[in-house]
Amino acid sequence: MKSENYIQIEVYCERTQTPIEFIDDLLEFEMIEVQQIENKTYVEPQHLVEIERIYRLREDLGINMEGIDTLNHMIKKVNRLEQELKLLRDRLTIYEH
Repeated sequence: MKSENYIQIEVYCERTQTPIEFIDDLLEFEMIEVQQIENKTYVEPQHLVEIERIYRLREDLGINMEGIDTLNHMIKKVNRLEQELKLLRDRLTIYEH
């Protein structure tokens, strides 16, 4: 697996002044996925938005990791319900015409 498609966690933390312990917390709560390549830890670029969102929740709003984990589960559930509602509405419009 090539590392060029990933961002090295240590470099990200250094450049954004994000504590590496915060990344450890994210991994403990399974909020992000990382890849180990040649004894270094990498994250996919699309996960950076999630890391930054969670960091802002913790730092700006003072929400602890347990609270953020609960919020993430609720947001995922709402998104699934919205998708299901859209699907059902689309099906219903077929029968209305």
